[in-house]
Amino acid sequence: MLLMSALAVTTAHATGVTTYGAGLQSCKAYLDARHQDNATQVAFVDWLSGYFSGVNKTSRRRNNFFGLADLNGALSWLDDYCGARPRVYFAEAAGTLLLAGKPGPAAHSLKANSYGSADKSCEVYLEARAQRDIAYGDAAAEFTNWLGGYLSGVNAMSPDTNDILGKTQLSDAVSWLESYCSEHSLTSFGAAVDALVLAQQPRYASQSASAADR
Repeated sequence: MLLMSALAVTTAHATGVTTYGAGLQSCKAYLDARHQDNATQVAFVDWLSGYFSGVNKTSRRRNNFFGLADLNGALSWLDDYCGARPRVYFAEAAGTLLLAGKPGPAAHSLKANSYGSADKSCEVYLEARAQRDIAYGDAAAEFTNWLGGYLSGVNAMSPDTNDILGKTQLSDAVSWLESYCSEHSLTSFGAAVDALVLAQQPRYASQSASAADR
């Protein structure tokens, strides 16, 4: 079953790293979605956008793992990789893409690069959540899939933890975001998620200089 909502998101500790959402789907499921060109494909794209945003934010050495490439280039790479390895988890494929990334002149920009829903406002996020509640659908899927990818990326890249939420349930994290965004409607959704990460692990705000660089 493919995840479309953070409240129903599947969680796993594959290879010791907690992964959420579309990252737990197989490469075959990803390729099937790509061929169908439907909302399921969008879920993978949103997840990947969140994943690399989380990776860029968490890495202490590089904050633009795509370098001069773009998301479409990453998807093409994943198409080839997954075509040869249909049983591999999508998160594993994304992690391999991460390792295969070449620095290039844009590999370390002045600020961490983010993709997808990160730049949309908290107000837009709350409106999407409200539409979901009214229509009994999931207008907020774009954000919840992005969140699952972002937290998965943080877990994959962080030298300090492989489960940033710890004992906190993802549904509680979503509730936290709704409360935060209600008080900071003009703040970007990406900044709100960063605040969530800092709230769960205060040590991220003052990481030890002696910790090993990633």
